[in-house]
Amino acid sequence: KESLFDVFSANSPDPVRPRHGAAPERGGASGRPRAASGAVAAMTNDEQRELRTELARLQQEHRDLDAAIAALVGSPGADVLQVQRLKKRKLVLRDRISYIEDQLTPDIIA
Repeated sequence: KESLFDVFSANSPDPVRPRHGAAPERGGASGRPRAASGAVAAMTNDEQRELRTELARLQQEHRDLDAAIAALVGSPGADVLQVQRLKKRKLVLRDRISYIEDQLTPDIIA
C-alpha cells in the first residue's frame, strides 16, 4: 500500500535552497548576477517567468501537502513520524516560496 508521504516524496523533488547564511549560487546576496560595477543586474523577463512558474508549482504542492496532512491526521492510526515528515517538507516549501517571492519583489532604495 502506497502512503501519502510516498506519493508526495516520489513526485516532487526537494527544492534547492541556499543554506542558512550562505549566499545563493548565482551572483550576489539577492541571487541576481552582479554587473561589472558591483551593482545587481536586473532580472530578465525569462527569469521572472521561470520564477513565477516555479512559485506557482511550489504553492500548489504546499496546498496539496496541507490536504495530505489533514487527511492523515484525520485517519485512525495515523503514522506520527510520517505526519512530521510531511510537515517538515511543507516548511521547506514555505521557505523556498518566501525566497522566490523575495526575488520577484523589486528592491526599493529609500
